[in-house]
Amino acid sequence: MIKLIKTALILILVTDLTFSQENPFVDDLEDYLEELSQDDNFGLSIMITKGGERLLQKSYGYASREHGVLNTINSKFNIASIGKLFTAVAIFQLRERGLIDLDKSVGHYLPDFPNQSIRDSTTIQQLLTHTSGLPLWFNDEFDRQPKFDYLELSDYLALYEEVGIDNEQTGVNSYSNVGFIILGFVIETVSNTSYSEYLQKYIFEPLKMHDTGLWKLTEIIPNLAVGYVRPASRDDWWKTNYHLNMGGSPAGGAYSSPGDLVKFYNGLISNEIISKASWALMSSPQTETPYGAYGYGVGIRTINDQAIIGHLGGYYGVRGELMWYKTSDYVVAILANSDQTDYIDVSHFIQTQLAGTEAEKAAHRQTLELMRLMASKESSAVDRFNQLMAEGGFDEALIQIKGYYHFNNQNYEEAGKLFSLNYKLFPESESAKRDAEMISN
Repeated sequence: MIKLIKTALILILVTDLTFSQENPFVDDLEDYLEELSQDDNFGLSIMITKGGERLLQKSYGYASREHGVLNTINSKFNIASIGKLFTAVAIFQLRERGLIDLDKSVGHYLPDFPNQSIRDSTTIQQLLTHTSGLPLWFNDEFDRQPKFDYLELSDYLALYEEVGIDNEQTGVNSYSNVGFIILGFVIETVSNTSYSEYLQKYIFEPLKMHDTGLWKLTEIIPNLAVGYVRPASRDDWWKTNYHLNMGGSPAGGAYSSPGDLVKFYNGLISNEIISKASWALMSSPQTETPYGAYGYGVGIRTINDQAIIGHLGGYYGVRGELMWYKTSDYVVAILANSDQTDYIDVSHFIQTQLAGTEAEKAAHRQTLELMRLMASKESSAVDRFNQLMAEGGFDEALIQIKGYYHFNNQNYEEAGKLFSLNYKLFPESESAKRDAEMISN
């Protein structure tokens, strides 16, 4: 028995060593996550696969700060707009069955929809590509008010009576949650089932996504990661997002885990839930955005010949992404239950390592060293700091991320140092200038 145990341990060690040699990116990422996790406020869950093989799955921080409950790999996070991928897939599934034509108007499927302009002129294609001219939200009041009056999809219907179409934005990308909720009504009508039940039957169950679902704000969800909202002013502090949170809808707000999201994406790109032709069309650029392009419910970006296809999610107390680095075949799912810069920091690290040039990777490493030297009390740090400053080659985005980390934690002195440093290094940058002026006021 002892011999068997020793053999097993040796096998595990050898396997880990081989894995480390073949995947230095994962080792570097784990080291960086460990460094970030030394801060008690760090909190997120992450999973990465390559070619369908799991490489990394870890969780950090608290699912509930007030009760001291830690995040686990099965913690369920609000995924915000990542859920738009579910809605888009549902539309394409129904299209494959001949029940939806992307070029048809909303009124073709919803003849009683309570807004004639939307009913007569807005197409399914426009809704999926955010080119309908519909607003981001119904109005400013809706964005700020508690959402307990919107527990069912039908509860949103009356809000459309006052929604207008911006004709100047029609045909160009203008992100609209309002538009995606309409897609949910279409799905319910043509499938003769509720939006929630449709996703459960045709997406979640086939892919064994047991930690994923839509929920009403009044429901108790086991293993739910509570969202936390960053301070709005220097005199404020972190709060839960209960007062601003939304339940699941076709525009987003479902709950899931990184593991389930990776199951979903690997099922998507391997054509388990839609056809190869549907996925090719869904993930093809339809409209330009400030950061690349948008297909049908999916963002598309190319960085240094690395195609990155997926969706971001962000709301009060919620941050995350589900991305496929197509060229190298990595699928990355990150979910955070706060609007701290943790998620952005990790995402930027991954993007730099998987899509950056060698010069950009070097700039990231050098910038990390520079900031560590700034915090060091050793006398030799000054000489090395000056040497790096003379060499140049830094990562502006990384310095900004770290600056806002300190700002959000009300460490304004450290934030000021980093914002000032960024402006000194990048004097032509409008964002660096803005941050430096903001912290000085």
